Amino acid sequence: MTSPEVDTPPLLAVAATQFAEVINTRLHRVVRTSRDLTALVGSKDDHNRVTVGVLEEDGFGTLPLEVNGRHLLDLLLKFNCCLDSSGTYLAVEESWMHVFSKGEKAPLFRYEYLRDAPASVPVAHLQVHAHRDEFAYALIVADKGKSRQRWRRGKPPLLSEFHFPLGGHRFRPCLEDVLNALVVEFGVDRIDGWENAVREGREQWRRFQLKAAVRDAPEVAAEELRNLKYEVTPSVKPASDNVNRLRAY
Repeated sequence: MTSPEVDTPPLLAVAATQFAEVINTRLHRVVRTSRDLTALVGSKDDHNRVTVGVLEEDGFGTLPLEVNGRHLLDLLLKFNCCLDSSGTYLAVEESWMHVFSKGEKAPLFRYEYLRDAPASVPVAHLQVHAHRDEFAYALIVADKGKSRQRWRRGKPPLLSEFHFPLGGHRFRPCLEDVLNALVVEFGVDRIDGWENAVREGREQWRRFQLKAAVRDAPEVAAEELRNLKYEVTPSVKPASDNVNRLRAY
């Protein structure tokens, strides 16, 4: 943890550091890479945020990945973390998981999450940096849409600018899904027993997200528990549904 003079909430600083340690442990149980993520507190004007990523002198860098012992891919992992609205739990405000060919500036594809994304962008999305004529044509053939508007301004449609929705705030893919794909699809060098590490991490993520989803719709959760023969006592002051989270694009 750096910049100790910044007045970051202690709970946030500790939680973000632990988050970085969990990611590092998972990474080194799945793939062969020589670098680690670090928790870096924000500036004096932004002390309620901690960024987790691979720290370099000029910013955040990537994790080198090998295929058959050769460095062929790079993985960018970066997470902006804060405390949730209750001030109790660590929340990921924004995340970036980008996969590059070694030395390239543009990624092959990228998974991103923006907690406060504009209405026209899915909060969790995938972007693929490739090109196909049929896809580009489909983006501009209609009278409406973001790509059509760009076309009218003289900008050609790009597949990389299409945001594929990925399940909103609660049901988006996790890091373990990306690591699994890198091993299975790209043949990235892996550690013995990597499958168990991926499964454990994915289960942990989904349990955590399930808790968050329950807080979004507590009565739905209570109803399903009653269906499973659990005894659920109504709260004296029932919590309201987080409709904005449930409806988010």
